[in-house]
Amino acid sequence: MRITILCLLLLPLLAGAQKGPFALTNNIKLERVFAGFLSKTYVLVDTPAMVKNVSEMRVALMLTDSLGDKCSFRIFGALTLGKHSYSNSSAEFILKPAKKVKINVGYTATLTTDLRPNPTTSESLIESAAQASIIGARPTIKVQYKWTDFFATSLGYSYHDSIGALHAGLSFKGVRLHGYITQNEYFLSSDGKLKFFEYTLTYRNSGIISSAIFLKLKRGIVPFIDMQFPKSQNSVEMVGIRKYFAGKSNEVKGFLAAGYDINTKILAAQLYLHI
Repeated sequence: MRITILCLLLLPLLAGAQKGPFALTNNIKLERVFAGFLSKTYVLVDTPAMVKNVSEMRVALMLTDSLGDKCSFRIFGALTLGKHSYSNSSAEFILKPAKKVKINVGYTATLTTDLRPNPTTSESLIESAAQASIIGARPTIKVQYKWTDFFATSLGYSYHDSIGALHAGLSFKGVRLHGYITQNEYFLSSDGKLKFFEYTLTYRNSGIISSAIFLKLKRGIVPFIDMQFPKSQNSVEMVGIRKYFAGKSNEVKGFLAAGYDINTKILAAQLYLHI
């Protein structure tokens, strides 16, 4: 309860900080501040009754400490409050030995995790099932080489709990293809932020495919599908629509959404606000 009250008291500060990044000292910058609230209500269509109501609130901060022209230290923390509260954190060194080369070392996003929304961004609290199927942060070293302004390749190595994994990736004009291989499995993922739609697609060697597509229509209207194959008792088969909005000051944003899970026959309504 005390944590919840503290988060509410911090909201004015968080709203003002959205104009960042800004310097805290000569070397330390507040790179990103995020606060979001998500409410979801689920109704079983066959027997109309409220199945479940879920509300979550997340606050997050990201700081960067410059250690020189070619080295910096970045850390973030995110706290999600709800029925099952949890936290996310990351700490890494970022090295830039050459203009086109960037090296990340630490407990941070793997190359494949880069296709999931960072926990300090507004997309993280509403990630699709396809995005959620991607592995989270792990002890990692990764290297990116930027060939041109729109083409880059990457290679990395991460420790997946009890086994090492080799990661690789490439990006070209807003489309990314990343994946990893271990002694026991392999995983492929791709996403893209294009003019008229955004997508995420993943494939696991066990044969599980996850896909999410969001169409960008006028006036903030976004139809979407979020599905997993092959069909199972717990697989997601969601179709729906979002209506995005923003306050006059553009500091408070969000959407109203409605969706239907074909597999479970559950109708879902959502309200999302973030600053």
